[in-house]
Amino acid sequence: MAGQSVAQKILARALGRDSVEVGEYVTVSADHTVCQELFWPGHQRNLERIGVGRIPRPDKAVMVIDHSTSAAMGSHHYQTHRSLRDWCTAQGIVNFFGPGSGLRHLVMVENGLARPGMLIFSDEGNIASLGAVGALNIPISTEVLVSLIEDQNWLAVPPSARIALTGRLAFGVTARDLIQTIVRDFGATDRLLGCCVEFTGEAIAGLSMDDRQTILASLFHSGAYTGVMPVDDVALAYVEARAKGRPYQVVEPDAGADYVLEAAYDLSALAPMVTRPPDLHGGVPVDDVSGQRIDQATIGSCAGNRLEDMRAAAAVLRGRQLAGHVTLYITPGSREVYSAAAREGLLEIFSDAGATVLAPGCTTCWGYQGQLNDHEVLISTQQFNYQGRNGSRLADVYLAGPYAVAAAAVAGRIIDPREMLAETREHA
Repeated sequence: MAGQSVAQKILARALGRDSVEVGEYVTVSADHTVCQELFWPGHQRNLERIGVGRIPRPDKAVMVIDHSTSAAMGSHHYQTHRSLRDWCTAQGIVNFFGPGSGLRHLVMVENGLARPGMLIFSDEGNIASLGAVGALNIPISTEVLVSLIEDQNWLAVPPSARIALTGRLAFGVTARDLIQTIVRDFGATDRLLGCCVEFTGEAIAGLSMDDRQTILASLFHSGAYTGVMPVDDVALAYVEARAKGRPYQVVEPDAGADYVLEAAYDLSALAPMVTRPPDLHGGVPVDDVSGQRIDQATIGSCAGNRLEDMRAAAAVLRGRQLAGHVTLYITPGSREVYSAAAREGLLEIFSDAGATVLAPGCTTCWGYQGQLNDHEVLISTQQFNYQGRNGSRLADVYLAGPYAVAAAAVAGRIIDPREMLAETREHA
């Protein structure tokens, strides 16, 4: 028998076994099932239709209002907010996080709900960011309702792939540029399809926890099922500060683990990337689209809303003003990020530059705020760039890291952000 990968070991633990085989169908109970509110009206109707009274493990449920961060006039979201809150109260669900708490991705790690070796069921693949603390996210879409009702669900044990990282990110290059490169290389293929990607290599020690979450948050768009980072000293320090004595188990792959694909990236060879619409795999070096006029810029979403994203935006915006025709929205990913950004004076920098800071949540990424008119152009740190994502189907959405988005907002067009960063460094 081949050695076990991280995904195999975590699923085997959930089964109470020593090992599982790739492709084997297993029925497992997750440590937590995490949901957001957009699916709640349908979940509620189904719960009523099948006559579910009490769920068996309310302590395992994590419910977050993170997409519709305000109960705005003319929307139905205020009703969803109330009904979900009332249901959680009736069920005895302690881990309910209301509007403005932030995205599930950050709520889970910041509150120590995701810890090494844990198995998490979620309603989307972008929460693979939990793998930064060594937790395994399994996206089961609307079947999270099954997990809540039955305290278990079935899945096929995924194959694993391994991506080795070497070198260090150069000046003006971010972890977002790495994952856009990975999505470019694999997104239009089936080479990572259904895989759990294990990242490895000496470069990881130089990546912050924000970097690691950023990489994993967009990994789903490469075709991968989920992903994990090694739990090194950096990750352990983060976990220990938040675990509050709750147990966890660091899981490492066996030396003889089988990988269906192995790849490597030298971080020092990367450049700032921009993904052209309408394909997620349309990443190109920023120079290829330099000069493209923009109308709106947004910094946020689970791919770009952490504290280091806020700091990157501030590094560009400090002492500068937005171009007169550009609107810039900035969305911190959680209350913790919002508060830290306020303490560091970042929100003041944003406001002085002419940007609008929104409540923590998904906000502009799913088009809840920041709608586009026909033929307008957006550059964003968000996850998607398909036509109609942010309003008009005749609008265009370019994806980039926080440096490039902030620089474009100032210039009024897409530019290499290293130009402004170099100016900032010279005058520091």
